[in-house]
Amino acid sequence: MQIVPRIEKFTSFMLMAMVIGLFVSGCTAATERVHPRFPVYRHDMGEMLVLAPEIGIFEIMPDGSRIYQETRSHAARRFAKQAIVDQLRDRRFGVHPIDADTLPASEMAGLHSLFRSVNRSIQLHTIGPQVFPSKKTTFEYHLGPVTDLLRANSADGLVLVIGHQTGTDQPARNWISIAVVEPEGRIIWYGIHGDHNRFNLQTAEGMQALIASTMANFWEQGS
Repeated sequence: MQIVPRIEKFTSFMLMAMVIGLFVSGCTAATERVHPRFPVYRHDMGEMLVLAPEIGIFEIMPDGSRIYQETRSHAARRFAKQAIVDQLRDRRFGVHPIDADTLPASEMAGLHSLFRSVNRSIQLHTIGPQVFPSKKTTFEYHLGPVTDLLRANSADGLVLVIGHQTGTDQPARNWISIAVVEPEGRIIWYGIHGDHNRFNLQTAEGMQALIASTMANFWEQGS
């Protein structure tokens, strides 16, 4: 099977998007997973490093295929980063956004790739269809130590964001996943939300609303 050259480099992203789309299509409430020691880790966080989000916007073609929209995706990433920054600052966190201008491209790509992989595992094994009861009851997922990265940017917590939207004129499916990571690499809080009827990832307002809804309980549990 031939792959459209324009989207060839996004094959792994699309595979992950299709899998997760099965879980969040039609979802109208955020789903979260929390590390057993979340309150302790959350209490120790005051300065958050926000990695450039990975957001993909795809147009649906008449034959049903999907084409990656680079310009729209770039705008959605910008909206997502600003939304996370606003949410954190509103709750008195110090915020340090980091993107390709301040982090080597290889390191950025490595973190994005690792989070995509862990994100798939979280979805498959704590939500379904291949649920592992032990993973669901005791949420333990690691990215590996990020201490050096945090220290270099005067932060004590890392925020990772990945999202997808199918449909440009009108969303047909969307979702966003957010993870909060402590210095040793444990994901202490994870949330996913998708609701294409209410949120459009192509607008600043839609992105702000979706991220606020996704992370709402993170603030409540951490207070």
